[in-house]
Amino acid sequence: MWDAVVAGAGPAGAVAAAGLVRAGRRVLLADRPDAGCKIGEALPGAAVRLLRALELPAPGPQGPHAPIAGTLSAWGSPDFIGTDTLRDPYGAAWRLDRRRFDAELRAAALAAGATALPARLREANRDGDGWRLQFDDGSQERARWIVDASGRSARLARKLGAKRWRDSRLIALYRMGAASADFRDSRSFIEAAADGWWYAARLPSGAAIAGLHTDAAQAARIKAEPQTWQAALAATRGLGPLFAATCFTQALPAADAGGARLSAFYGEGWIACGDAAMSFDPISGQGIFAALHSGSAAAHAVHAALDGERALLGAYALRLEEVWSIYRARRETLYASEQRWPARPFWSRRQQAHAA
Repeated sequence: MWDAVVAGAGPAGAVAAAGLVRAGRRVLLADRPDAGCKIGEALPGAAVRLLRALELPAPGPQGPHAPIAGTLSAWGSPDFIGTDTLRDPYGAAWRLDRRRFDAELRAAALAAGATALPARLREANRDGDGWRLQFDDGSQERARWIVDASGRSARLARKLGAKRWRDSRLIALYRMGAASADFRDSRSFIEAAADGWWYAARLPSGAAIAGLHTDAAQAARIKAEPQTWQAALAATRGLGPLFAATCFTQALPAADAGGARLSAFYGEGWIACGDAAMSFDPISGQGIFAALHSGSAAAHAVHAALDGERALLGAYALRLEEVWSIYRARRETLYASEQRWPARPFWSRRQQAHAA
């Protein structure tokens, strides 16, 4: 019998698996990595410090990732306002090659002693003091604990009775393309628009990426008429001219980008971490750091619970409640600070939520 099966080998799952095996536990890390394209993500300096403290791979000058010089943001005003990483006490942020970053963390968990199973956990049934587990490749295993790191689907926690609550329905429509040869800016760009907000950047590969974050209804209209995405980008005051020479040729699948959380973060013999426990509106900038931190904290809580000490489970849930409260306050303040389009549905919904 495994001490723990970690379902999902993204950043949270890989960190949880590494923490448990280093504590002497037998761990099965079960996942079949998605072959699709992953949107690049920024890793803040605080997350780099956390990875180094956990003795896990962190971005550095010799790797595939690239430092971010800062952010240019047109929010609440048509003019870009800059911030730079020199003001961050935790150091520079990094633009990730997400596929490489995830693979490095999985490799570290396996090197520490976790066993990989290239399958996804589909069914979990109580069996005495543990679980009888069924995977989508037909295999079966037994485990004392389950760590749900299955991402935004939180499919295991929901099957075990937890509810998933959304704070909004936000859809991200991203495209990638070849950046012009003279575009070398390593900063992130954020610009609010009448029907949502845009994020754009140059990836470590040299490709450009841009995404509109908008309501589901508007996203459906853009998907039905794809040319409107390019027209909406061109109509922005700052990003339009900046990326005018970029040929965006690859449309990525529409992605759920709204915040959501579970009604319970753990139960009898199971715990959720990463996006399975809580996912964040990307405007908050909390996503990947929270995933890494919760993966590490979940490992500590499960390790203690395996020895009969349950206090860390409650502490884990309380900490996640605090994180969620901080996130909600930050998100509502940010959306309330953009007052240029009060009658537009995207903004009025979010500002009404803040007023309530």
